[in-house]
Amino acid sequence: MKRRFVLAVPALLLAAACGLGDALADYPTEPVEVGTADLVGVWAGYQSSARYDLRADGTFAATGVPAGQLGTIYERTGRVGPFHGHGHWTLGTRSHSSPQTAREAVLDFDELLDADNAPVEQHGDVQLNASTPTDAPDHVLILTTTGDWFQRLP
Repeated sequence: MKRRFVLAVPALLLAAACGLGDALADYPTEPVEVGTADLVGVWAGYQSSARYDLRADGTFAATGVPAGQLGTIYERTGRVGPFHGHGHWTLGTRSHSSPQTAREAVLDFDELLDADNAPVEQHGDVQLNASTPTDAPDHVLILTTTGDWFQRLP
């Protein structure tokens, strides 16, 4: 009995450390209305090494961006990434009803570089959709995109 308890404690601690990420990855999500202030901060990818630093002045910096988050960039350029760069971001709208609700951040690159720091001519953009896991405590805000989701770093 004691041995099982001793083995269970480290397993529980490891689960707690990884738990938020793993739990959020499996949860169904629902869109959530957001404003600019809700999205300001550094967002880290769960599946990828991508990080997006969304700033209050409407600019952003990005690192570790995989090709899949930039749409058809591989087909257009033949480059696989990871990419990094900077640009401007705005709130997009998802709803066509009135009033329109902002549920995504649209990141337009002013400069995009590949892993060798070579400029990429056809930049592309990234759309990060704001949502919250339906069963998560405190309705944590996450951003999602193709094949990944992002959590704000403290």
